[in-house]
Amino acid sequence: MHKIKNKISVILIVMLLLFGGYYLGIKYPPSRIINIMRTQDGFENLLDDHSLLKRTTDIIETNFYKSIKEEDLIKGMVDSLGDPYSVFFNPEQTKQFQEEIQGKYTGIGIVITKNEDLALPEIVTVFPNSPAEEAGLQKGDIIVGADGAQLAGLSLEEVAMKVKGKSGTKVELKIKRNGETIIVTVKRAEIHIPLIEVNYLSDGKIGYLKINMFSEGVGKQVANAVKEMNENNVKGIILDLRDNPGGLLYECERVAGQFIPSGVLLWTKDREGTMTPLKISGHAPTVPIVVLVNKGTASAAEILAGAIKDYKTGIIIGETTFGKGVIQKIFSLPGEYTLKITVQEYLTPDKKEINKKGVEPDIQLEETEEPLDKALELLEEE
Repeated sequence: MHKIKNKISVILIVMLLLFGGYYLGIKYPPSRIINIMRTQDGFENLLDDHSLLKRTTDIIETNFYKSIKEEDLIKGMVDSLGDPYSVFFNPEQTKQFQEEIQGKYTGIGIVITKNEDLALPEIVTVFPNSPAEEAGLQKGDIIVGADGAQLAGLSLEEVAMKVKGKSGTKVELKIKRNGETIIVTVKRAEIHIPLIEVNYLSDGKIGYLKINMFSEGVGKQVANAVKEMNENNVKGIILDLRDNPGGLLYECERVAGQFIPSGVLLWTKDREGTMTPLKISGHAPTVPIVVLVNKGTASAAEILAGAIKDYKTGIIIGETTFGKGVIQKIFSLPGEYTLKITVQEYLTPDKKEINKKGVEPDIQLEETEEPLDKALELLEEE
């Protein structure tokens, strides 16, 4: 493999974010991305000329009846893991991924998930004032094609590459909505989505804090918002984690410290089954907390919701969350390639598994119930 020159959360910010699942429980900040050639001594034998892997690769490269790139072989190897969050990024994708971790987005401004029944991407969120909103895209839209290319069966990263492009260029999307197929043209742009949104409800008595994603800097913003709410003597706080695709784990740690006491934020479990606690310094909130979640709440957002539920420092209401209970680690490779691979499963402080299960709310809402109204009702009863 000497010529080596790597799915974020199934939920993905398609501005497009590579985040999410994107994001999505990424274990280390960019400064701690690991150079695999320095640290993975255990793989040296695999690269030996006499190894089974190296020998097979050489045979395929030199004998297969069609030209094949080493990049394709590596991607196939990673895909064979059958893990939706382990990905091999090429240099272009690596650059986009690094920019997105730092909070820079270019695209159309939507969050998507994979509709398993249709094997197609489905829009779960359209951000306000985004190109997608201006073009009329809606939550629930199924994206069938992009610029004439069919998207059935593609990974979310592959869909992202079809939709993304330079700011100012356009993408033509084939959309299925309510049984009809329509064509929507969207002009790509640099997306500026606030990490948090703050408001005051019920004549200022209730603080409303929405966290859109766990990108760099969100921990400090949340701490400032909570401090401001306490100074304004709010009687309760609504923490809105709906459609939050997750993000950086170390930012989640900082946010969680505002809503749970010092202790275990989560347990990690490696492939040997070894359980390790991740402890944080925090403090229990001084006012009642209601947390809003839905099926678009994923990864780092689920870590936070699960911890608040286990510590009983807030009431979780809404829908069962997405169910991304695994953590990825990032390795840099030669030639500006990157490998993001799932390394651990995580469990809530009470050691509850949430991968492919999600966090169940304390109060499951009916489709006809408005979550924000219910949250206000609960807090005003306190």
